[in-house]
Amino acid sequence: MKIRKILTLFALWLLASTANATIELKVTYIDKDGHEVVEDENFTAEVPLHIRLTSNPSGLDPEATVEWHIKNTQAGINITRYEQDTEFDLTVAGKTEILLQVMFENEVVESASLTITVAESHLEMPNAFSPNGDGINDYFQAKSNYKNIVEFHAYIFNRHGQKLYDWTDYTNEKAGWNGTYNGSPVKDGVYYVYVKARGADGIEYNIRRDVNLLRNFNVLEGGNP
Repeated sequence: MKIRKILTLFALWLLASTANATIELKVTYIDKDGHEVVEDENFTAEVPLHIRLTSNPSGLDPEATVEWHIKNTQAGINITRYEQDTEFDLTVAGKTEILLQVMFENEVVESASLTITVAESHLEMPNAFSPNGDGINDYFQAKSNYKNIVEFHAYIFNRHGQKLYDWTDYTNEKAGWNGTYNGSPVKDGVYYVYVKARGADGIEYNIRRDVNLLRNFNVLEGGNP
């Protein structure tokens, strides 16, 4: 009886010691401008986003374990991981909950959480560009107000239906069409773009429109073309 009491007290002491462990949930990612961002509270982001989750534990008992729970009910995501630090690709809209727990003897002795909110997607394509080397509108590409696009493929055709160019990187300012075919400039005139894309919110984009190539386009004083 005495031994059982001692063992019980020892187990309670271990639990109390583990309960004194501290963790710091931090989310690190690179934003669209190429800057590293570290968050430890709820935040809003644009996807696709590669995030690094760190727990920074201290005073952790050797028998204790760290658990990550990543959930997004809207997207059907429910992931559990057991490493102290982990990485995750976020590509869905809605609210993704990140829960960090320290477990000991099947009990939660410490926890931290935050929520990453991703809004609806948005994508637009312009109807003209001027690839004349002046550094303004030299590439035909998605408008800069795009949000939360996770798949993108654009095609340029001439009026005969011949494909002149295609690209998949909508984030690079020089990834669009520069008004050439096989290395030679094409004539000014009307061309056609077809864009097939998908947003993190599941919206499918099938954009078809004319593209006006105007090398001699200039903006005069007062903003009039």
